[in-house]
Amino acid sequence: MVDKILTPEIRRLLKENDTETLIEFFSDTHPRQAAEFLESLEIPEIWSILAILETHDAAGIFSYFEMDFQQALVKEGKGKPLKDLLEELSSDDRADLFKALSQEDYDRTIAFLSKEEKEDVEELIAHKEGTAGAVMSTDFAYCYLEQAVEDIFFYLRQYGESKETIYYIYVIDEHEYLHGVVSLKDAVMAQLTDRIEDIMTDDIITVRPDVDQEEVADIIKEYDLIAIPVIDENKALLGIITHDDVFDIVQEEQTEDVERMMGIAGEVEDRDYLDVPVSIHFKKRIPWILGLFILGNLSSLVIGMYESMIYQVVILSFFFSLLTGTGGNTGAQSASVVLRSLTLNGITDSDFFKVLLKEFSISLLVAMVLFFFMYMRVYFFYGDLPHFPIWKVSLAISIALAVQIVSSTMIGATLPMLAQKVKLDPAVIAMPAITTLVDITGLFIYLSIARIILGL
Repeated sequence: MVDKILTPEIRRLLKENDTETLIEFFSDTHPRQAAEFLESLEIPEIWSILAILETHDAAGIFSYFEMDFQQALVKEGKGKPLKDLLEELSSDDRADLFKALSQEDYDRTIAFLSKEEKEDVEELIAHKEGTAGAVMSTDFAYCYLEQAVEDIFFYLRQYGESKETIYYIYVIDEHEYLHGVVSLKDAVMAQLTDRIEDIMTDDIITVRPDVDQEEVADIIKEYDLIAIPVIDENKALLGIITHDDVFDIVQEEQTEDVERMMGIAGEVEDRDYLDVPVSIHFKKRIPWILGLFILGNLSSLVIGMYESMIYQVVILSFFFSLLTGTGGNTGAQSASVVLRSLTLNGITDSDFFKVLLKEFSISLLVAMVLFFFMYMRVYFFYGDLPHFPIWKVSLAISIALAVQIVSSTMIGATLPMLAQKVKLDPAVIAMPAITTLVDITGLFIYLSIARIILGL
């Protein structure tokens, strides 16, 4: 609502060429809010405003635009405003932008960068998606071994604003070999004449560029770090990953896991739900849905095998959905608990049988409770059948339910653990797949037990 109210006012200020008011307004507004205000304008109008702002403010606002909107702006951008903005963007944001551009726009836009910035972009986008190298920033604060503490403050006053974080200053040599790190706190508490190598910490947690980004997030969380350096095989400092990058990583990984658990294929969208076209949603969902539909037809085959028995004991068909639904719920619960523990490294491959034993024990307790309630329900709500006493029918249905609960729990716990064991993403064992498998096995268990107990 606010942006719609402000849009006419912003356009009026543009028409009147009141640059002073526009600069004051957007300089005093948080970049996130400023981006929301500008998104309601036409692209040429947005460039008119970005061009008059301080480059730092313009880049800050630009970084909050959605990626597809950034692409549209770059496509229309030209001259010094575009060049200044690209240079001011943080290295990781700039790399993400160039990675998303079409080849034509990439070739046109890369020409605005200096040789050093161009090499930086090419190096960053060369790393495999989902790794530390792909999310790291090269805008880190650094100093040299032989310098003194006072040199740090001189450096930060001159270059600190453009750095991803200044709370860690990385100590390197002329070959960019990482020797240690000085926190801003340590620098403030030291004497200005102290040597860097005397106050630095040389016991540093680092990662390689090919490490999975989810593992990086776990390390930063485990060691409570503000940032973590990325080094190559020679221990040369390549870049850093900061705690705010971790928020994006965690959100992306959680979205990916949820989508895979629910049987949604393809890359994780970096856009809001309403911004993603229907065709994209369709393409991501149809493969699993179609596959599970085909697999689900096995349920019909199972029912067909026991058609004559169901015809004789119609009451059995009344509980199909209840048994398969309960099995699906218990299987999903077990899978969710195991997946969470795997994600948080709470369990490992060596805990396989411990997990199964624990889930088996839990399922037995649940099965005993539901066995009692199911038996009571069938026994007291239905009378004797023409050829079968109600107690025997109640017993058959209740035992089948109990076995279904134990079986479903074992399936839900086993599949993610097996996926982890063979080095697959446990989230690939999607919840719909578990539910479908539970439905098929549940019907077979139910009708087989009924046939044995009822002597059919």
